[in-house]
Amino acid sequence: MKHKSIDLASEVKRATLPEGLNGFLFPLYEAVSNSFHSIEERWDSEVENRGFIEIEFDSAARQISIADNGVGFDEKNLSAFLTPLTGNKYERGGKGFGRFIAFKIFKEVSYSSRQTNAEGWSSGGSYRYDPFSSEDNLVEVASGAGLDAHRFDTGLTAVMKSPLETSPDFFDFTSEPYQDGKAQDAIAVALVDHFLIEFVQKKVPHAFFLTLQGQRINLHTYFQESLSIGGTRVEHLKIGEGERRFEFNYFKVAETQARKHRLYFYANNRAASDLENISSGVNDKPFYETRDGRVQRYFYLVAVSSDFFVSSQSRDRITNLHAKIEYDGKKKSIKDHLIGLAKQHILEIESSYTAERRAKMVAEVEHLIAIDPLLRRGLGDRSAADFVEKRSITESREQLAQDLFVERFRRKFDFTKLDQHTSVDQLVHLVKTQIPEDAKEALAVYVAYRNHVIRIFRELLKKHDGDLATEDKVHQLVYPRYRDSDEIDYSAHNLWLLDDDLAYAQYISSDRTPEGTHRSKGQYAHDLLINNDNELMVVEMKRPQKKGYSSDGDIVTNDPVDQLKKQISEIRKKGKVTTSAGREIAIPPDTMVRGYVLADWNDSLQNYLAEEDFVITNYGGRMAYRYYTTLNLMLEVVAFDRLVDRASNRNEAFVQMLEGRSTFDRHAKGPLSSPPRSEGETAC
Repeated sequence: MKHKSIDLASEVKRATLPEGLNGFLFPLYEAVSNSFHSIEERWDSEVENRGFIEIEFDSAARQISIADNGVGFDEKNLSAFLTPLTGNKYERGGKGFGRFIAFKIFKEVSYSSRQTNAEGWSSGGSYRYDPFSSEDNLVEVASGAGLDAHRFDTGLTAVMKSPLETSPDFFDFTSEPYQDGKAQDAIAVALVDHFLIEFVQKKVPHAFFLTLQGQRINLHTYFQESLSIGGTRVEHLKIGEGERRFEFNYFKVAETQARKHRLYFYANNRAASDLENISSGVNDKPFYETRDGRVQRYFYLVAVSSDFFVSSQSRDRITNLHAKIEYDGKKKSIKDHLIGLAKQHILEIESSYTAERRAKMVAEVEHLIAIDPLLRRGLGDRSAADFVEKRSITESREQLAQDLFVERFRRKFDFTKLDQHTSVDQLVHLVKTQIPEDAKEALAVYVAYRNHVIRIFRELLKKHDGDLATEDKVHQLVYPRYRDSDEIDYSAHNLWLLDDDLAYAQYISSDRTPEGTHRSKGQYAHDLLINNDNELMVVEMKRPQKKGYSSDGDIVTNDPVDQLKKQISEIRKKGKVTTSAGREIAIPPDTMVRGYVLADWNDSLQNYLAEEDFVITNYGGRMAYRYYTTLNLMLEVVAFDRLVDRASNRNEAFVQMLEGRSTFDRHAKGPLSSPPRSEGETAC
């Protein structure tokens, strides 16, 4: 018995591509990558001087052609080409799948080839490629029948044409994806970015051309002119039982070619991640230097490569970046450690900027202390320079003042005698005796504010009129609509109503799509999305006093379980969410997702959840839950009453502390106390 043939059509359908221009260009990347391999196989160490690659965009014919002077369809490569998922290029990181990606974008792919064997015998031909045919997959056609003969003495020309109706139209060079109509620059930058390692390792021929709208540019020259070498660093991280080597290559990219500091990860000399914005903590503006009498402004592009990286098959994406390890006394993901090291290296390379910025921060600290001498206590026995050295290079004057204020209060508490055996009574006594009166006053103001918010929340659950739907008002109270944590900080929202831990989540988004944008026709926008410590939370709020829930019918809002499942499924497919600032946050398959539906409890909702096979409980208030294995999703439906009661109980702990009481009454207060459980309900 033998394996059945591979279902290529299904494999291509399951494959995913990046969004936007990069997704459209992905078949081109694969074709160019094959050309690099082909010219390297033919020319070896002479590839820079003797290799040739020509890319041509024809907007009228709506096609892209890629021609090289590599080995062409010789016997070995033709055999590999006709073998799906071949291991022919395994050592180069190839998976034998790239040529099929073209059919995610284009209907037609053709080739023309010319090759010469060791005895000087030459052959060639033109072919139409149909990988899904049950008969011939590479069909020879007469030269001139829509495909010209290969133009070089050896090598291959690939032509991709007739874009699918479902693929974006990037042959309109005046369209929105090309800012200011500079399509050639956008495509050139994308190619240089994608093949950065090949440029760095001198595997790109000097004759590497892009022709578009009659204009021809040399991409090798373009790379040399737009980037300059910024340096190289090597770091070793202990992962598991051994150390792994990571190489960082730094390039200075002209301000006209970049708008932020960015980082790539590479696996097997192939771009294997999306761009990471690393400006935060480095410099949100370009660095500058004087070169040839002119001021040059530039951002950094960082390439991180290692044989540790493992990339997935259907799309270049590194799969082992998210394991947590300890390095330099901190436990974070491998990815976060590498990004942190990259930022540190940039500040070392830009030592004059770093020294200048630190000196300015020291002057700001000294000025703050001169204005408010009490802030000096925040320094303790350190100098202003010592204090600044431990802080981010981008901290503002306001952030420095806040840090001094916090440090001042920390130094007034003596918690050094605490250990794991300290009793609750001892903790209460310590807080009562150690927290000074001004801190207690600040806490009292905060507690009063939270109580006021809870009262507003209760009132909103009663109202059903006014200029806005009550759902909008509840949403606005919990978190401002159409904003995310790249735009507002923790003081501008009330996520503590859901859970106090959420106030400091790594990323929070409200009424945005997973792409970080406002919803357009046909798109969904989550009410709230919260990402923190390898756990993603998506919240769907229903209108208070809403009645009518059902999995049947066309009204999406009546089926919140399916609504959330579809949202999570889309995020799973993309494997990421994007912030409003364009920063991409990976959501690996092993990341737990918690989905929450917040609603008023009624018979319709309870019957709907029972039909959806939820476990229903009334322990501490009405709620229901169910786990979906494939999506790695725990979905909970929580009654508004339960939510507001629990927020009230948590706030009561602060009230008791301020009043000097040490016992904690956790029972629900007021008319929203939970009724007894009915028969058939479960306590969890």
